[in-house]
Amino acid sequence: MDFFKECRISADLVRPFSGGLGMIHIDRKLSLAVLCAVGLLPNLQAADAAGLDFFEKKIRPVLVEQCYKCHSAESVAANKLKGGLRLDTQGGTRAGGDTGPAVVPGKVSESLLISALRQDRFEMPPKGKLPDAVIADFVKWIEMGAPDPRTKEVAAHPKPAITAGDHWAFKPPVAAQLPNVKRTAWPKGDLDRFVLARMEGEGLAPVAAASDRELARRIYFDLTGLPPSPEQMAQFITAAKQGRAKAVGALMDTLLSSPRYGERWGRHWLDVARYAEDQAHTFGVRRREHAHQYRDWVIRAINEDLPYDQFVKLQIAGDLMEDTSGDRFRQMAGMGFLGLGAQYYKNSDRAKAEADELDDAIDTLTRGFLGLTVSCARCHDHKYDPVPTIDYYSLAGIFNGRGYRESPLVSDEVVKTYNEGQQLVKEQEKVVREFLLTIARRNGEERFGKIGQYMLTAWRLNTLSAKGIGMSDDDAAKREKLHPYFVKRFRDYFKPGNKNEAVKRLPLLAPWFEQDPAKAVASIAKEDLKYETVPVPKPIADLAAEMQKLALAAQQSDRQLTEDFEKAQAAAETEEDKKKVRRGKLDKEHDRVLKQIWLDGRAPLYAKEGEAEKHFLADSERAQLTKHRAELENIKKTVPAKFPVAHVISGGGRTMQVYVRGNPANRGTWAAKGFLQIFSEGERPTEQKAAQELKYTRLDLAKAIASPDNPLTARVIVNRVWQWHFGRGLVGSSSNFGLAGDKPSHPALLDWLTVQFIKNGWSLKWLHRQIISSAAYQASSTHHTANANVDADNRFLWRFNRRRLDVESWRDALLSVSGQLDLQMGGPTVSLGDAKNRRRTMYAKISRHELDGLLRLFDFPDANVSAAKRTETTVPQQQLFVLNSPFFVDQARGFANRLRKETTEDAARVQRAYQLAFGREPSAEELQLGLAFAGGDVTAEGDKVSRWEQYCQALLATNEFLYVD
Repeated sequence: MDFFKECRISADLVRPFSGGLGMIHIDRKLSLAVLCAVGLLPNLQAADAAGLDFFEKKIRPVLVEQCYKCHSAESVAANKLKGGLRLDTQGGTRAGGDTGPAVVPGKVSESLLISALRQDRFEMPPKGKLPDAVIADFVKWIEMGAPDPRTKEVAAHPKPAITAGDHWAFKPPVAAQLPNVKRTAWPKGDLDRFVLARMEGEGLAPVAAASDRELARRIYFDLTGLPPSPEQMAQFITAAKQGRAKAVGALMDTLLSSPRYGERWGRHWLDVARYAEDQAHTFGVRRREHAHQYRDWVIRAINEDLPYDQFVKLQIAGDLMEDTSGDRFRQMAGMGFLGLGAQYYKNSDRAKAEADELDDAIDTLTRGFLGLTVSCARCHDHKYDPVPTIDYYSLAGIFNGRGYRESPLVSDEVVKTYNEGQQLVKEQEKVVREFLLTIARRNGEERFGKIGQYMLTAWRLNTLSAKGIGMSDDDAAKREKLHPYFVKRFRDYFKPGNKNEAVKRLPLLAPWFEQDPAKAVASIAKEDLKYETVPVPKPIADLAAEMQKLALAAQQSDRQLTEDFEKAQAAAETEEDKKKVRRGKLDKEHDRVLKQIWLDGRAPLYAKEGEAEKHFLADSERAQLTKHRAELENIKKTVPAKFPVAHVISGGGRTMQVYVRGNPANRGTWAAKGFLQIFSEGERPTEQKAAQELKYTRLDLAKAIASPDNPLTARVIVNRVWQWHFGRGLVGSSSNFGLAGDKPSHPALLDWLTVQFIKNGWSLKWLHRQIISSAAYQASSTHHTANANVDADNRFLWRFNRRRLDVESWRDALLSVSGQLDLQMGGPTVSLGDAKNRRRTMYAKISRHELDGLLRLFDFPDANVSAAKRTETTVPQQQLFVLNSPFFVDQARGFANRLRKETTEDAARVQRAYQLAFGREPSAEELQLGLAFAGGDVTAEGDKVSRWEQYCQALLATNEFLYVD
């Protein structure tokens, strides 16, 4: 019987559950297919934040620059609206104008805007068709569902000025007094009083605390991204019985000091930093071989609890800061935040590509550290926030003119020693190359006396081919006693299709290509035509003879010049006199013949080093080549290995002019370098001279961002950490604290935590302890109908949000449970496609150009942009991966093998399986189910995997394994 084909399921399976197989009613068998289809993943709840970002970066700027003049509120006010079409609001865009809807979300063919941009039916914009890449962006946007935040009517007049006092996020955080609460027994600390006060204000009541098992599993996955072992689980449960607060504190101490903690939380930050090892463009893409140095720096910084303000500054201006760590080279690795940013293909439009690179830096920096969408001010003043376009270019000027380079993470002496070693390698490689090239040239030169014969052989072979008669180069070479390699090159060089190139290079060959091989044998029957009977027209024979004569004359002239040069050098009395000796020049005709017949890479008598080794080496020469290569290998073994480098930026700081409507070719006023005006004191000069003289560096910017007086930076990271623990931040839009972002659900709590975070040295580990120690974090994820009726989204934290593992934690947990996880830290990345790769997913290759299929399938973020939060999708391919992936099946097999090694009895195996996979004991029903199916470990005839392996695959596919309560 096949475990994957027969099953019967109770209605319990499709209802929310925290149990595993015990909720499934089965006669004897359980279908993995049904488990995957019903219980593996949640319903699709993909956030549209990425789509809105795409609109702001790719769509709105084009609409503003190309369309608003005729299709906006301004054109209405000026009585110049064209076609009844408004493109400055979502409603107007979708309603369309006189001819129909401009945009139909998800339906490109029905969206008249695309027809207009392609100029199929309309010609818009009237000044000319937009680039194909821009049109492709609009197609992609509509396919995404045309996300568009412009839901309000746009006024036909400028928006009023907004000051720092007008918006909560622009005001300094203030630690409010601790609120009074009714349920005084519930809070475990000050943090909880803010949470409970908000709950009680909404008429909500907290649910019960999570069980010790649930809490342990939650903390382990949260802090390390790995499940607890059965032994670790038992240890915590035992300690919790003696006092839960003490047990949680001890567990936090253990996990926060574990190297696994930095790996887990480093990956969170790399989402924000849009970490990747290459570029998205196809042409000229270059992999950053040392990108992992930045990744490893992030892991170390988090493990060592580097104060977050320092963490920020080192990533913006580590090269400009004093060394405070005693390891200047390690400090430089943090510059990968900017050094690994986007680099675009510059051959088509260099100015546009450089502007896009600056935009990537500004967008990533301001979203990541400040929670502001400053890049929306690239083409126009920000539509929501007090960020004028000039502020965008004030920031851009700080980075303008920077260069990308590889900064050694070792001393100058180490670099010098390495370079000296590489010079020795290059010199010996040159010896090998010159040895082979000498043999190649010699073999070509030795055949000058047979050039005419090679040409006639090429004519005969190409004529036979024109008649449909095949003859190999080797057979022809044997007949004529020529070398087959050169026969092929002459045949290719003199074939009719090579006329343009050959005549351009050697005009005297023109008569050759005036003869048509097919016409020369048109009157001869195919069966009567043979190699030796191929007619050779007189112009062909004459030209072959002429080329033979000319080539030998050129060869003789060249040899004579070489002989005269060597005699003159020998006669020179001093080294200085030798340097003055010059070799004579060939006449132009001889020089051209030698190049085009012998020395040029496309010449018929030319041979590369590889061809020389393959075709021309005598035994003695092969022995000599072997000796040269052995010397090369010995040198390579003795020279030091390549030193590590960091991908960084350097320089920059050239003041910019505003690009009017984002167009680098249309430049406006000068923008003095500096921070956002809303957070700056005084006015910056805007006149060209004053602007250029103003000194404001990346270090100044780093200090402004990481200042405790900055109202955003600490707030933003506190909110991010909260989000990574709870699944949702106190501010839902964690990379947008501006006016278009979400308002905080607990503003007093956010400010209180922010103030305390700064007071405690910007310590992330302090923040983790505050959050995990709280009753809010330790609450059960149990559903409560009355609460849900008031707060269905759980914004007010009356329970803990049940969360799905991200792809890294899920894959790592599979490896951990199967006993195959490799905990090696750091170093170069490894491909997830490598069947032998058992390392943590943190160390997988991350590509912007071609992301690994597993990562792409399970919602890994787009590394081209800063990611505020992972989306969660459910697609059939995910279930198919669980059913059919060799990796998943291999983990099930490893899991089964582990059970066999660690236990001897079937009942003990089922118990151990539940302990490893879920951190608990199986129920009586689950135990019986496992024994009924897998007992005896019998493999039925035709089964590809054993019963235990199928059983383990089913356990690994359950919701209980995939989710954390």
